[in-house]
Amino acid sequence: MQRASQTMNQAARPALSEVDLNFAPQFRPFYAQEISGYQRELDKLILPGEFRALTEQPRLQLQACRLRAGGLVVSLEATPICVNHRAEHAADLQHAEFLASFVIAGHGVIVQNEATLLLEPGDIIFRTTALPSEIHMLTDSRLVVVKGPLSRLLGAHSLAMSQFTAQRAVASLPMVQTAHRCLHHVFFDKAESNPTSSLFAEQALLALLASIYTSQALEKIPSVARVPADNWQILASYIEAHITDPELSVQAVADVLRVSPRWVHRLFKARALQYTRYVRERRLQLAKEALEDPRRWHVEVKEIAVSCGFQHTSHFIRRFHERFGMPPALYRKAARTGGGPA
Repeated sequence: MQRASQTMNQAARPALSEVDLNFAPQFRPFYAQEISGYQRELDKLILPGEFRALTEQPRLQLQACRLRAGGLVVSLEATPICVNHRAEHAADLQHAEFLASFVIAGHGVIVQNEATLLLEPGDIIFRTTALPSEIHMLTDSRLVVVKGPLSRLLGAHSLAMSQFTAQRAVASLPMVQTAHRCLHHVFFDKAESNPTSSLFAEQALLALLASIYTSQALEKIPSVARVPADNWQILASYIEAHITDPELSVQAVADVLRVSPRWVHRLFKARALQYTRYVRERRLQLAKEALEDPRRWHVEVKEIAVSCGFQHTSHFIRRFHERFGMPPALYRKAARTGGGPA
């Protein structure tokens, strides 16, 4: 095995479809027999990069699953390795994602945007796909990487990504310890769980990650820039928590938050959004995820519609067709056969 890095042509790599992966908590193992095979899978699952083994006889074990609200979880066990994600590998800010690496075992270093962070067992390391980075695992290691849209981690502050660097949340912090226990509960406990409880546990884990990261990173944003974003975060979080309520009107939201409907509309207008379209899009995305979920394939389309906040099945079918190019029943059939939407 050569120890030199092997750069691969990104354009030649086949794109990984998330439909090919199981939903959390069920992982899909990848049986790549050579290091180059693992590199190809890691390129597709996490981020393209240059992979270098630091031992003469490297070993890796790789498995992954997808999150219902978007994103992936990748579990990687490896002998010492080095991975370099250069600037040409980075995503643009508009499509930036976060990488939260749970260090289960091993020691190493992550470098991003001039921040050099030690990796110790029990830590959580946050970085973004929008910036170049390097990871050096100097011992045998096990990492579980949670990857998802930056908006899931930073909410209304995601537009300020250029101000952030990688963050290390050390193992001694109580909230970090809680996140590790939650990670184990969601993905590695052997006890059977139903889809609803799994979904809530997954959401709890992502909420913990957001709380851990923002408690450190957002302190760097001047307060004058934080207040409007904080207001939007309060509004968007309430809407997200009650998105399946068919009575979720502007007036109802304003009454609960003790603000005026005009205040609600003003926050949407500041982001070039319209309340009704925003709520409808979120409900359609929830319905899309439900139709893709094998554990909900027995649920009738009309029940999916109601569970996502639509009062009338015919209205839901029409809007779904407009948004995704096919009626929900056909979309589900395509998801079952692995073909995806046309």
